[in-house]
Amino acid sequence: MLPVLEVGLIFLPLAIHVAFGLRTLRREKLKFGVAKHHHGSDLRHWLQRVTALIMLAFILFHVVALHRWFGRRFDPQNAFDSASHAIWQFWRGQAAGSFPNLLFAQFYLLGIVAAVYHLTNGVATGAQVLGWVRSPAAEARLWRACLIAAPPCGSPGWPRGTHLR
Repeated sequence: MLPVLEVGLIFLPLAIHVAFGLRTLRREKLKFGVAKHHHGSDLRHWLQRVTALIMLAFILFHVVALHRWFGRRFDPQNAFDSASHAIWQFWRGQAAGSFPNLLFAQFYLLGIVAAVYHLTNGVATGAQVLGWVRSPAAEARLWRACLIAAPPCGSPGWPRGTHLR
């Protein structure tokens, strides 16, 4: 049952989102100040595309590194500890604080930060596109709410030092 849920609730919606994102990226490239967007600043629009690329690499690496379909070390019964161990000791035989493992952990942190930005900016921009906020004051309130929501969204992925146990 779990593989059906993973494919139906995670993989298919994510694949559709990635396909539309890659189509947009192919059309607009990574240029700053594309005239097509109508909501948010040029910086927010550009960062949305940059974080999408970071997340694509992060998600692919995450699935290959941790998912059971690829024979790796994630244990759902011991989720945080097994993920932390797999991240901090990705290069087997290397100490948790070794340069290769530290580099991998930094990439993982970058992926989490990119995902949080992409989510919060996507919610704010999506609300504007859908017409849920109609005034500049409402847009500013929504953007502030998204900024406030960002730390709680990212906190489950922040390291807690369990890799040192």
